[in-house]
Amino acid sequence: MSGKDLKSTFPIPSSLQDLERAPYNLLPYPNDFDDDDEAARADSFDNLADLIERGNRTLISGGLALFGDEEGYDEWMDQERIQALYTLVRKSCSLAASTRSRFIAALCQAVQTLSSILSSPVQLSQTLSQESGMDGETGSRDVNDITDAGASTSVMSQSFRDAFACHLYMLFSVMFMTESEAKMVKTLGNTVGGKKKSSAAKEKERKAEAAGAAMCRESCAAAMLAAAQSMGKNKSRLWRRGVADEDVVSLPCRIAYQMLESATGVLARKASSADAALGIIAATVDYNQSLLSTVVAALVDLLHSYEHMSPLVAELCSMVSEEPTNVLAVELLREIGRLDTGAYACNSSGTDTGGKASGIKNVAPFIGELAIVRPRIVLSSMSLILPHLDSEPHVLRSSIATAIGHIAVQISKTRENDECDDEDSDSESSNEHTQGTKNPKLRVDNTKKTRDALLGVLTERVHDVSSFTRGAVLKAWASVTESNALPLDYFIPVTALAIDRLQDKTVMCRRSAMQLLTLLLENNPFMESLDPEPFREKLIELEKFLAANIPQTILEAKEKAQQNREDNGESKYDPGVEEEIESAALAAAIADAEAKSDSDDMSESEIEFYNKVKALKFVASALEFIDLFEKSNESF
Repeated sequence: MSGKDLKSTFPIPSSLQDLERAPYNLLPYPNDFDDDDEAARADSFDNLADLIERGNRTLISGGLALFGDEEGYDEWMDQERIQALYTLVRKSCSLAASTRSRFIAALCQAVQTLSSILSSPVQLSQTLSQESGMDGETGSRDVNDITDAGASTSVMSQSFRDAFACHLYMLFSVMFMTESEAKMVKTLGNTVGGKKKSSAAKEKERKAEAAGAAMCRESCAAAMLAAAQSMGKNKSRLWRRGVADEDVVSLPCRIAYQMLESATGVLARKASSADAALGIIAATVDYNQSLLSTVVAALVDLLHSYEHMSPLVAELCSMVSEEPTNVLAVELLREIGRLDTGAYACNSSGTDTGGKASGIKNVAPFIGELAIVRPRIVLSSMSLILPHLDSEPHVLRSSIATAIGHIAVQISKTRENDECDDEDSDSESSNEHTQGTKNPKLRVDNTKKTRDALLGVLTERVHDVSSFTRGAVLKAWASVTESNALPLDYFIPVTALAIDRLQDKTVMCRRSAMQLLTLLLENNPFMESLDPEPFREKLIELEKFLAANIPQTILEAKEKAQQNREDNGESKYDPGVEEEIESAALAAAIADAEAKSDSDDMSESEIEFYNKVKALKFVASALEFIDLFEKSNESF
């Protein structure tokens, strides 16, 4: 339905008290409110709750038809209902428990019903049919045609928007008061600890009230989530040209931030309905890009203020849409990259201003938490946060090192998948398998370069000036090792690095180094037994094979070098020189075999030679690994 371009009769107020001023002109209490004594006052509040419940039944039975014209709207969303809502919301904290539960249930029901009407094309098509005069005489158009056309192009009337905004704001106000009350109870909870224990009856009553309050918070959160999702998915139906009213759309997010403030643990997260709060923010980000900067600013402020927010915000980033990219995660990382770390240096000298230093300490863990759930996003935005490796706060450097560890594990899994794709593409005779995709071999090469660059950062940061960062780097290496993501050519350098850190001046780093060494031993690729003798025998065998099967071109070059020595009058049987020539020839043969390894036209003898070269390197690495541990006694 198109609706008329009417001015809103319920613009979102800046505060609840503004409803007593124009254009709302509401009163604290209705004119017929009986306030003679407590009993009469309680009955008056019950009557107001009855009025809201009766209106809900009318809304459920009438549906969208109530908003087809202004007369229907006036019958349902009249001044009496708005006044009752305001009075009950304003006094919600002092209502009797039963009255408050009834009112909150009715308000949630109204919001969910309005959200359902907005999301239901059937409701809209029925109203369109009535407005179009579709009766038995003029039934030339199919109802399905109206459903398809009307549901996609028609806009709700101004009366529906006003009703939706009014009930959503009332729900927001109730939730705001409820969250503030819960926070106050939690803050003052310890002050009653020294008082005399209450009786069993009072304790039972208190638990019943707490259970009722928890149910009310849960139902309010569910209704607010339904409203946020309905507004997002149907904003082109709710507002002309899909241009949302930011004052209305931002209401669910505003209360979601407050809900997340209370989610300090597992039990508190459930009590504050943090899952619903995350869903509210995710729906807002997905469907209202205009609010992205506001949401990012609010989340960064929460990260600064509360230490429990990092995993929650990281989980939120995993819930939003990633088509074409995860804009929320990228923007949060961009804001972290812009952090002013100078305040941290001020705090170390005792002159912190505005809590900026403690805020950075709370923000830093978000990088590592996000790398756990969305490592690709952190990797693609690494350039935004890497400059903090040269900044003062060690918490940022430590968090970046932790994130690199998680990313390295993910890269290892990606490489395995790409290598499998490479083998599959090689076995296919047609190009259909790789058409429209990147060359798997190129992906493997690029992934290897990225992995080596990140592991290079970890290698460098193991000598960080802060023991906390050194410990974080060693733990990152341990995570990579435990996940079997440590490349073979990194085993020796990382082992040497861990042995070196056994002499660190802090106990924390020495303990982390010992744990890393234990994991290297447990996850080493060189068999369970590390007896060097079998490896030495195998090494001699492989060297003999390679020396006997050196390619003809390299043999000719070797003979030419010997001939040049004879021509220069040098002794032909100098053992040292002969050994040097043999070693150079073998090294050239190994280099030649590795250069040809990427070729598809290797002969069987060349393939066998290359496999022996890989075996030689493996055995040599095993001997070096064993030798490192045998020589590390002085570090222990």
